[in-house]
Amino acid sequence: MPRDLFPNSQSQELTLTESPEAKTPRPNASQEQEQLPSNAFTIVRDESDDREQQLSNRLRRSDEKKKLHPYVQLLSISDLEACVALEAATFPENERCSREKFIYRLTTCPTLSLGLFSSTTALPTSATQAAFDAARPPDSSTPSHRAVLLGHVIATLTDALAVTDASMEISKSFPSHPNYLPTALPPPDPRDAESSGHRPLGRTIAIHSVCILPTHQNLGLGKTLLKAYMQRMESSGIADRIALLAHPELVGWYVGKFGFEERGESKVTFGGGRWRELVCRKLFLCWRE
Repeated sequence: MPRDLFPNSQSQELTLTESPEAKTPRPNASQEQEQLPSNAFTIVRDESDDREQQLSNRLRRSDEKKKLHPYVQLLSISDLEACVALEAATFPENERCSREKFIYRLTTCPTLSLGLFSSTTALPTSATQAAFDAARPPDSSTPSHRAVLLGHVIATLTDALAVTDASMEISKSFPSHPNYLPTALPPPDPRDAESSGHRPLGRTIAIHSVCILPTHQNLGLGKTLLKAYMQRMESSGIADRIALLAHPELVGWYVGKFGFEERGESKVTFGGGRWRELVCRKLFLCWRE
């Protein structure tokens, strides 16, 4: 540590006095002389600086977001590699959706999954290389552009009122399931509540993944994506509620921004468990400005 930060033996020790209030009260001159030694000083917090910094950050994020020209689009099996790359870049290995589950969900119920894309000609960085490698041209008229997947929402329907371990599995009647036996298994009965995976007649949307590419987080893209998703699901009339799992530190975001209700700790053991159970029952009232 630099030596000049410490008082020498012949100088008086400085006294640092800080007000407990957000802004230091201003005593009159006589009180100031009585209360503080001549070489003391006070720190005054200027709240206008904080507001200016917040506004500056907000404008910067808005400008960065506009440059991306983000748009939402339903996902399909052709987006498989992009979804796998995004999931790998965002979540730890034990919390990722597997390739097999992506195949199952994007094949069985693609209308329940939504992607946030950016059409760009920019060159990738080391942090975005995987996402760019998995990108594809948005259309044949602009082959130089790449439709980069910046975020996605992946979901299925369930008969349960919340996300369960069974709702996160692959149905045994799906061909990629290791126990799939087409000659032995009868067609799945949509009324069978014990079956795992997507339940076509279920009235709960079970969201299994909400993620934004780490390099593009804190730009408001997550709110844009989930708001668009909830509006789309509400207009389709496909379900009565949306359920998801979240880590404790993210509960406030879902509750404050979208009106989800926290229902305590979930019984789901995926990814080590300790998830918080969240449910939004009235879709058209949930998302908020």
